[in-house]
Parts: sequence; C-alpha cells; structure tokens
Amino acid sequence: MNIALIAAAGDSKRMEGKIPKLLMPIHNKPLLYFTVANFYDNPNIDRIVIVINRKMKKPVEKMLKAYFPGNSKNIKLVPGGMSRSESVLNGIQYIKRYLKPKKKDLILIHNGANPIVTDNELTKCIKKAEAKGACILGHPIKETLKETNKHRIVKSHDREKFKLAQTPQVFQFKILQDSLEKIGADYLNMTDEAALVEAAGNHVYHVPASDHNIKVTTQNDYDFIKHALGDIPDDFVVGIGQDSHEFSSKGVLILGGIEIKGEKKLLANSDGDVLIHALCTGLLQAIGEKSLGAFADDWCKKQKIKDSKKYLSKILKKVNRKGFEINNIGVMLEGKRPNIDQISSKIKAKLAELCKVQETRIGITAHTGEKLTSFGKGKGLQCFCIVSLKKK
Repeated sequence: MNIALIAAAGDSKRMEGKIPKLLMPIHNKPLLYFTVANFYDNPNIDRIVIVINRKMKKPVEKMLKAYFPGNSKNIKLVPGGMSRSESVLNGIQYIKRYLKPKKKDLILIHNGANPIVTDNELTKCIKKAEAKGACILGHPIKETLKETNKHRIVKSHDREKFKLAQTPQVFQFKILQDSLEKIGADYLNMTDEAALVEAAGNHVYHVPASDHNIKVTTQNDYDFIKHALGDIPDDFVVGIGQDSHEFSSKGVLILGGIEIKGEKKLLANSDGDVLIHALCTGLLQAIGEKSLGAFADDWCKKQKIKDSKKYLSKILKKVNRKGFEINNIGVMLEGKRPNIDQISSKIKAKLAELCKVQETRIGITAHTGEKLTSFGKGKGLQCFCIVSLKKK
C-alpha cells in the first residue's frame, strides 16, 4: 500500500495574502486541488491523508466534494500542529492507527504547496524507495555555491555535490517509524523527513525533480505555477481579427502603414490596408467592442478619412480608455504577392511606431496560398491578426 501524506497546515505568512495560499485560485480551482489531483490520479497511490489547519477544514471539504465526488481513495483530513514537523507527525500517527501499514508500505510525504509533481517523478521515487527504503526528489544547483559569514566568502563548494530538496519524500513505513523512535523530539527542529531518516543512520537516495516541481512560497512562485499550468491572468485579454480585399487596377499598395511600390492598391473605400484593418478588428474584439465596419464606414464616408493609420489611432484610444495596452501582435498574410518576408521588417517597424510596442513583440508570417484560393491566385490579400492586451 502506498499512502500520500500531504502537509497542508501552513499559515502562508510569507505570501501576505488575504486568503491561504493553498486556496489561491488557478483555473478557478484552489491551488491545493492540483496537488491532491496529482496523487489521486496516479494508479500507484492507494490512500491520501491531508493534514490541514482549522481554518482550512471547511474550504477543503468543499473542494473535495466538488472535485473528488467519488473519493475512491478515501481521502481523510487530519488536524495539523504548530509546525510542519508536528503536522506531519499527526499525519503519521493517524496512518499508523487507522490505516495500519505494513513494514514495507510506502509513505509519500508531500508539501501541499507543491502543485506540480509528475507521474514520472512519483513513479521513480516509488521504485527507488521500494528498492532502497528512502528516496527524495532534488533539483540540481545551477549557480556557483558559496559559503559565507556575515562579511565575506568563506569557501566555494562543488555544486555537483549538492541538491535542492523537493517533495514527495518517500519512505518505507518501518524505516520512517524506527527513525522517529530513535530521534524523538529532535525531529521537531528538522526541516524535512529526509533529515530525520539520515540522522537515524539510514541512507536516503535521490532522483531528479522536474523544473516545475517547486514549492509555492512567494507571489513570484505563485505566478510561475499559474503560468506553468496555463492559467491566463485576469488582466490579460486576446482578440482575433480578419480582413481581405481584392487588388484594383491602379494605385499603390498600402500594407501595415507603408507603401509597397510595384504592387497595386487593394480595392476599398479607404486605402485598403488589409493588415491594419485586421489589427483594428482584433483590438476591438479583445475589448468587447463592435466590428470595425461599425466605425470605419462613418469615418470613411462622412468624415472622408481614407488613411487606415488614423483608424488604428482611434481604436488605440478606445483600448487605452479601457485601461489596456498592447502586449503582442501576431500577423498572418495569405497571397501570391507581394513577398512579405522581404518587407516584414519595415512593416514591423511601422507597427511598432503606431502601436507603441517593441518590434520584438510583433510577429509577421505569410504563405502564398499555393493557388488554392483567390488569394493564392494573386487576385487579392487576406490577413489574420491575433493581438493580446494587458492592463496598464
């Protein structure tokens, strides 16, 4: 039997948030959900024990009811203690009393604030602990490791000899129980269970931890985990725009705010800048406005505005009034001509100027259409544009 013991009784003092960090939302679910789900979904885990503080009891019960309704692994909640080690000890005592593990059954002790642990990590830790008795996950140290006193460097160390410990830390039950009996109250001053088992004279082995398996301690950690799990920030919106025009028989092509000599103008009431029209539509969609035509027809026919750059200027003012600014722009053009790769750098420079965004935040790609569409046959141009906005 493999039992996951999830330590989730911390007070989140270093986060300085309004709610406990384990309840902070990711994809509208509490952070703790992802931690529990990793063990719940793994076929190697038979039972789950979560150690929590009193303030967490009702929210966690609500979470379990909502997202683990069958509770096939019989998840149990156990009250925590004044420190992490006391909380883990409470969990171990519950396991010993009620689950009655055998000597070689495995206890996987894991921080509730480590929401990303992979099946591969769990499998490797379990196999190593089955064979050797004790195993933890560890990150390699990438920077030069210096030992210091208050004022100066005392010694440089070989970083290859060191690891940054993560969880789960996996132990055969007898090894863990014997270590607790041998070390006694000194365990309460230790920062993890590997230190306990080491102090009792046992070898603890290690396997590599994935880059995303970190403990959420600060706001930056939380932001990293949200990003890793694909959660879009509340202040981030995206819009997609599209436009197309056929070529006329006269005039000069305007694309992305610049003249393309040697190419005919696109047929339109305005200057026919298909790229800026698509960008304007994407911006309007991102901020929840109507289509470009709802504004442009009036600007073009009544106000006699033909320059699409002026349309873009007006749309950008709408974006700014909503409190947003452009994060990045992605442009995709379809047409037999012109050769977009030859002029994309000039277009990017102009868009960067118009939109007040760095050129590195603009991507422009194109394809010829392979004569499969009217654009591919050289009769016109089609443009798709995706734009992301962020709160100022």
